[in-house]
Amino acid sequence: MPQTANVRGVNADYFIRQMMDFKSGARGGPRANHMQIAAALSDAEIAEIAKYYAGLSPVRWVRIVESATVPKTIVGRDSQRTKLAGTETEPLGKRIIEFPENPAALNQVAMPAFTAYIPMGSLFAGKALVEGSKTEECASCHGDGLKGSEDIPRIAGRSPVYIARQLYSFKNGVRKGDYADVMKSIADSLTDDDIIAAASYVASLNPS
Repeated sequence: MPQTANVRGVNADYFIRQMMDFKSGARGGPRANHMQIAAALSDAEIAEIAKYYAGLSPVRWVRIVESATVPKTIVGRDSQRTKLAGTETEPLGKRIIEFPENPAALNQVAMPAFTAYIPMGSLFAGKALVEGSKTEECASCHGDGLKGSEDIPRIAGRSPVYIARQLYSFKNGVRKGDYADVMKSIADSLTDDDIIAAASYVASLNPS
């Protein structure tokens, strides 16, 4: 879900590195306390879990829609956003609004399960950012098609809300660990509009 990381198909080395950071308390971030389970796992167990998730094929889980308006939603328990009943809309403004069209189908095989509404022009602006010098060309670390490289994660096709939150966490210095300084130096140069555009474009890419 947007408030949590999609770990399906995540590189095993990256998964292990993050779990070790959660285990030691090094990672930080707004939801790091949710991963206290890592402390109860042995290194061997973490490696087995990483191997399992890495063996799953990534899927397109989010539909990206450029729009000036968005259906009205509410944010409820555990930061989950839900569409209100009816057909009312509101201006999207400078936001990414992501929610399941049919919450009852989340545990089924229907994909994509989520829709993310993004500001008009975000995909064009995001492509220029992601492929340009301002982000030091994301593919130089995240691999061809942004599908990951060794212990650098795949970001293609991941939730735009999740990607934006990680960029803010790097920018604000609350996310720690290996490569955090590299990401902070990049995120520091990004405006709010840049972060929305980059996260939107990355989310629109084919993850597989």
